[in-house]
Amino acid sequence: MENNIILNSLKTQLLVSYSMLEKIIENCPDELWNKKVSGYVFWQQLVHAFAGTHGWLREDKLEIMPQFSTFNGKKIYSEFENDPEIMLTKANVVQLCNETKETIEEWFNGKDDDWLKMPFAIFKINNFENITGQIRHIMYHAGHCEAIFRENGIKPNEYLDYFG
Repeated sequence: MENNIILNSLKTQLLVSYSMLEKIIENCPDELWNKKVSGYVFWQQLVHAFAGTHGWLREDKLEIMPQFSTFNGKKIYSEFENDPEIMLTKANVVQLCNETKETIEEWFNGKDDDWLKMPFAIFKINNFENITGQIRHIMYHAGHCEAIFRENGIKPNEYLDYFG
């Protein structure tokens, strides 16, 4: 019996959740992209979600990587501490999205279900809890973005789950 059934299931769930953020980027109208809604510029919600996933799915140290803090020398405030000093285009955010997706893929390489029970190298949780925390964080921001879509008269996305 394979020893990666739970790990593969978690990876699938994380990627299904992540695809919702990708779909939000794709379907966000230009007039909403740089608009301040619910306290933040719309794209900041996405960059925040990517920064969190990129930072937490690491084995060396927990940190917000430079590409999520500044862009062309201007602060983008992925932790929502201020309004961004520069507006990111969809192409800029897609680049951050793709970098984070690569981090997700790398995170699962060479791991098995036994690894899920092991302590997370950076914080006092196990690897299973870290992954489910990322799924929860991504889903929160996907839902928040969808609520912003609804409040602005934009039809929310339709998602297919991994059952087809």
